[in-house]
Amino acid sequence: MIAKLVEVFEDAARCERMLPKVKAPGRPNMYAILDFIHDRKDLGFYQKKQLKLRPNPKLLGSWELVIDLLLLTDDQDRKILWSKANKFKYTQIGRMLGLDRRKVKSLYLTALIGLEQKIKQNKSLLAKLDKI
Repeated sequence: MIAKLVEVFEDAARCERMLPKVKAPGRPNMYAILDFIHDRKDLGFYQKKQLKLRPNPKLLGSWELVIDLLLLTDDQDRKILWSKANKFKYTQIGRMLGLDRRKVKSLYLTALIGLEQKIKQNKSLLAKLDKI
């Protein structure tokens, strides 16, 4: 079950990277101003739009589940879990929190075990985890 939790956290971090960025209200999107209409005669002389990756429903479901799970933990565990889901090394997380890498790893594992116990107690979270 811990391996499933780690996979769900990594999927949620990947989903968050794919989500569109938040823009300030009343501020136009910079690239929407620069849209051009290309003619057939310009074929081959302009850059095509880059492929935009969008999250699929599985990633969005795991992202929502992780938000619910992170609300069950305290601040330090939340930072460690989310940083590790974003593939930070234990040493980098330790520098952010002022801890040793071995202490960060043990806190990470205890946070995962604690989350696993809370999921087993909460039937709705267990059902969400089984759907993913």
